[in-house]
Amino acid sequence: MEYIAFGDESGTTGSDRCYGIGLLCIRKDTLDIFNDRVLRLKQKYGIVGELKWSKIKNSAGQANICIELLQMVLKNSCCFHSIIVVKNFYRNWQTDKEAAFYQTYTMLVKNTARQLKKPLEVIIDQKIDKYKKNDEVTGIIANNMLAMDGVKKLVQSVTMQDSKHHLGLQVVDILTGAVNSGYLKFLNPQLELSVAKEIAFKRMAASLGWDVFHYDTYPNKDFNIWHFPLEMRRVPDTMPIRADYSVPLVRREELS
Repeated sequence: MEYIAFGDESGTTGSDRCYGIGLLCIRKDTLDIFNDRVLRLKQKYGIVGELKWSKIKNSAGQANICIELLQMVLKNSCCFHSIIVVKNFYRNWQTDKEAAFYQTYTMLVKNTARQLKKPLEVIIDQKIDKYKKNDEVTGIIANNMLAMDGVKKLVQSVTMQDSKHHLGLQVVDILTGAVNSGYLKFLNPQLELSVAKEIAFKRMAASLGWDVFHYDTYPNKDFNIWHFPLEMRRVPDTMPIRADYSVPLVRREELS
């Protein structure tokens, strides 16, 4: 069994106090089924163009596709792994942001491969970097780290590709943006986002069995949130995932 992992980040630019990286891992033999389900959801809610967290603004359909994508991942054989990095506690971020970013990307790829214990092809969203081989080096170093732990080479490749051509990159954009924004709201309780995002947060948290979308998780093969660096673990708390698929979708009148 082989997996393909789609990776994206949120919050690396600007003054956000944290950034997130997410990997959505899908069994290669189920990728066509996954893509078909995502296309049906886009049609159901009239979503035109790419799925992006930045596009979730003010409609019930935009909120609901976030909720349904999360529940689809929880219900099926795919899994989501993420790392949320608090910038002012991460020393390397203060000296070289690009190198620091890929250090955390590499840690996430390595830990995800170790949990899956299966060959992994990684496709990450395109970025404009000073160093042109960050994707390739991420895979090499992740495998070297696995070897130091006595684990065989699992990361087959890491390549940058255009999100327009991969629904997996679009879905992981939504999930990573939501998880990172949820923690931003913990770090800055006065932060207010779009109407659709605010209501989606509550329903997405409830779908995980949580009251708010702020927590990290115990090491979890299916849906993992890792707060980094070490000082931020269990802040505000570590919670298990207790999936609840009875959470209602958003009605149009709730946004008025």
